Amino acid sequence: MTLAPQKTGCPLISVVIPSYNQGGFLEETIRSVLDQTYPNREIIVIDGGSSDESVQIIKRYAVHFRYWVSEPDRGQSHAINKGFALAMGDVLAWLNSDDTYLAGALEAVAHVFENAPEIDLVYGDYLDTDPGGVPLRRHHLFSRLSYNTLLFHDYLGQPATFFRRGLYKSVGPIDEALHSHMDWDLWLRMWKVARVRHLKRVLATSRLHMDAKTSQEDTERYTASGHLVQRRHMPQRFRSDFANRIWYRIMFILNLGVRAWVVMRDNPFDYIKLLRQRFPGKRMWTLWRMRLRSPF
Repeated sequence: MTLAPQKTGCPLISVVIPSYNQGGFLEETIRSVLDQTYPNREIIVIDGGSSDESVQIIKRYAVHFRYWVSEPDRGQSHAINKGFALAMGDVLAWLNSDDTYLAGALEAVAHVFENAPEIDLVYGDYLDTDPGGVPLRRHHLFSRLSYNTLLFHDYLGQPATFFRRGLYKSVGPIDEALHSHMDWDLWLRMWKVARVRHLKRVLATSRLHMDAKTSQEDTERYTASGHLVQRRHMPQRFRSDFANRIWYRIMFILNLGVRAWVVMRDNPFDYIKLLRQRFPGKRMWTLWRMRLRSPF
């Protein structure tokens, strides 16, 4: 088993790739890590016992992995936790097997962690792409993202977020009871204690396709999972439960305005086109109804 060369003084970045029957995208994901110019990295692939061509792809690149396995697991959250338990890196991240890193991403992230030891978490901008990898929309993230803003919407791009091992150990692991929004739950736990920094560059892509979990945004189950995470992390500002609910419903409405401003800034035409592609016909109206439903 061949490991990537290491440079003294540069943080080791551990990238965990959880996967299950994503053979159509997995090789591109793996290549996007291997093609990084930053040498001090390790790749751990946790496959959930895929029945497609995934295992053949994994074996083709196995010499570049510190560890890989293909066996049944309890879902994506469990797979990521398994990978992090094996990781040796100073900096941790996971890259879903349908997403990719862009050129220079790991080097840019490592530069921040190496030169700013006080920083616990780094996040960057990211691109939505179609199933073929064609860019659809760039997400320009806030340079300063408060806990309250993050509570009302998950602005972070999961593949463009990296954090120190110590931060993960202090708030982790990932909640295996969550099959969606597990990243948002982790970010909110981290945001309470972390010192964060935004990189004003695109670090990764998030692929949108019919089998992606985000294609279920218009379902009751997906919406309920997000609302559960928000209620779990809602600070109690008042002694009265009624007062808290009123406060957060008002804040929810105000933050809808923030989300609308973000869409206008990024490009509303691209955003509307993207939604129409992913949620055709009546699904679009169901999606808006779900998004306008207060969790509080």
